Amino acid sequence: MLNVQKLYYFFLFVLSLLILVLIHFNIFFSKVKNSNIENHIKTKIDSVVVLTGDKFRIVKGLELLSQNPDSKLLLSGVNKDIPPVEIENAFPKYKKLFVCCIEIESISENTFENIRETFLWIRNNGYRNTTIVTSDYHLPRVKLESKRLINSENIYYVPTKNVSEERFSRMKKLVIEYIKYLRTYISLSIGLY
Repeated sequence: MLNVQKLYYFFLFVLSLLILVLIHFNIFFSKVKNSNIENHIKTKIDSVVVLTGDKFRIVKGLELLSQNPDSKLLLSGVNKDIPPVEIENAFPKYKKLFVCCIEIESISENTFENIRETFLWIRNNGYRNTTIVTSDYHLPRVKLESKRLINSENIYYVPTKNVSEERFSRMKKLVIEYIKYLRTYISLSIGLY
């Protein structure tokens, strides 16, 4: 009888935990969906940071840079094995910008390091209004990580999305990103920096 009762409480615990995770995932998913309509750039920006990961992010960052001629762009987290000239050649329309206005950073290997390098770049160059470009599914975690180091009132976020991505691939990315988001959320909630 005691084992049945323990099993019942264990089942209730697992069920409650599952319900909490599903509710939290739904909140995360709504943040991803809403990222496309919130935080429009309200002021003139002087810097753009692209957290690399796919070509859509870089294209969007280059578009923003070309629309703000006095600004600079940081490509953060570029693979060390990719030479800068290869990136330039992939975006011939923006070749002139690579000469004057783009820095490539290859130190970062994860989102926390991206944000740390972004913070240092902003501080060392005295930038006042920065736009961070990343994928929409990545944006909730980027915002969490940013809170550790960056004054958020001068940061704007621009999401990108691969509209041709198949549904299964998109869902897989969302689930993986949610797990990473949850890990970051928990570590910040308990004070781990």
